[in-house]
Amino acid sequence: MKPFHEYISRHAEHTPDKEAVVVCNQRATYGRLERNASAIAEVLRSSGVTRHERVVIYAKTSVEVIAAAIGILKTESVLVLAHYGFGADKLIHQLTEVDARTLIVSAEEDLAPIMGKTSLARIVRIGNSASFPAPTVEHLAPSSGSPSSVNQGLEDGEVRAIFYTSGSTASSKGVAVSNRNMVAVWQSVSAYLGDFDNEVILNYSPLHFDYGFYNIMMPLLAGGTSVTEAALPPEPEAMLAFIRREGITGLHVIPTALFHLLQARQDAFPKNEAIALRYIASSGQLLPPAHIQRLRLLLPHVEIFSMYGLTECKRVTYLPPEEIDHRPQSVGKAIPGVRVFLATPEGTLIDQPGQTGELAVAGDLVMQGYWGKPELTKKIIVENLFGEDRVLFTGDLFKMDSDGFLYYAGRKDDVFSRRTFQVNPRDVEDVILTHDAVSEAIVIPVEDEAVGHVPKACVVLRNGYTVSGDDLIQHCAERLDWYLVPAIIDFYDALPRTVNGKTSRSAVKAEQARSRL
Repeated sequence: MKPFHEYISRHAEHTPDKEAVVVCNQRATYGRLERNASAIAEVLRSSGVTRHERVVIYAKTSVEVIAAAIGILKTESVLVLAHYGFGADKLIHQLTEVDARTLIVSAEEDLAPIMGKTSLARIVRIGNSASFPAPTVEHLAPSSGSPSSVNQGLEDGEVRAIFYTSGSTASSKGVAVSNRNMVAVWQSVSAYLGDFDNEVILNYSPLHFDYGFYNIMMPLLAGGTSVTEAALPPEPEAMLAFIRREGITGLHVIPTALFHLLQARQDAFPKNEAIALRYIASSGQLLPPAHIQRLRLLLPHVEIFSMYGLTECKRVTYLPPEEIDHRPQSVGKAIPGVRVFLATPEGTLIDQPGQTGELAVAGDLVMQGYWGKPELTKKIIVENLFGEDRVLFTGDLFKMDSDGFLYYAGRKDDVFSRRTFQVNPRDVEDVILTHDAVSEAIVIPVEDEAVGHVPKACVVLRNGYTVSGDDLIQHCAERLDWYLVPAIIDFYDALPRTVNGKTSRSAVKAEQARSRL
């Protein structure tokens, strides 16, 4: 199996003048992308970056940053994509966890908050313009290794990239993947979406999330064009205009983006002959049936692929477009190269339709493990089970119908998704409880059509204290990443308790469910 980056480099040789990437109106051909990636690779090698060394990118998505990611892979070091804009503490945590010696940032990035708090040996600053000024290197400590050799071979099982999950600083985990994992994602997804060689794919997710990384890279692997926008436009009609203007043929998004698109005026949606859009691929959370129905009405010629996946196994299932009207609440069947199973809490196989069980996954897309967390890896990846060498337990509950189609039933634990970000209620509760006025707090998910779920905090105040819900939300906003900040604050005189006196999250959830009846 070829190294991941070589699939991209071959297009620079055969079609160097073809447009490869468009990022916020910044454009680059395959030839330019290859030159920029090679320049980054040479800077890293000459600076002493060694094979298997973790090289971290901390920057907004741009043509240069995409080239830098490819350049890292060229050096046979390990690409690590740190969450950009999530604060110094999270960056320090991720740099420390992977023992990074090299950090790539934009030319203007202020790194004062992290200096002296990591083991970094060098900082590489890259430009952000069409001229792609030569990267500059700041050496912070003597290099501990010798330059790597470009001719060294790679084993498919070796770690080539690390993607972080979207939890808090403490709970975010580094998902380590191999070259085989990365190539298998592309080969599997293209097997059911079609080859991307003549496609123009639009994506709104940043490179530093695995979903954005693959949405950006998959068209490049096949010789297509990858288009990335930093954010949804304020007016949904502008999204439709952009799709038409850029000749977008495939839209890879989470349901939030589709909810925004559906707010556009009905007369803004083009006729069949006025748009090149061939399909919409949605993942990250369940695509609501109401969204599907309206999309089918407004874009009847566009195929809709509803998918399910997780960082630990980038894609797991997809629902074929011909089934979307008949099974709108299903996430389909396993994608090519993946095998799925439902298991009881005891880990035994469920083979009867209609029963709920934890989804377990096997195949080439399953991660190598959590970086630096072997015990945690062992808890969710079980060897020699169900006739497979390795089986990943997802923590998600599903049902399967008699035809083998899967239906999401919820999380095994209390973690829930807001957009594509994982919200751990305990992370929010811990911060709320730092407020002087708060005695107790429980956070639960509340369904939200636009983003899936939002956190709702149920709070008991200390005697003699008063505080507003807005004040508590502000308290959280100053201490948490945005997706962890509660959208709703409810005040209780007392929280429900279990028989042993502990506050009961399940009872609060039950009260919430009854209140919606």
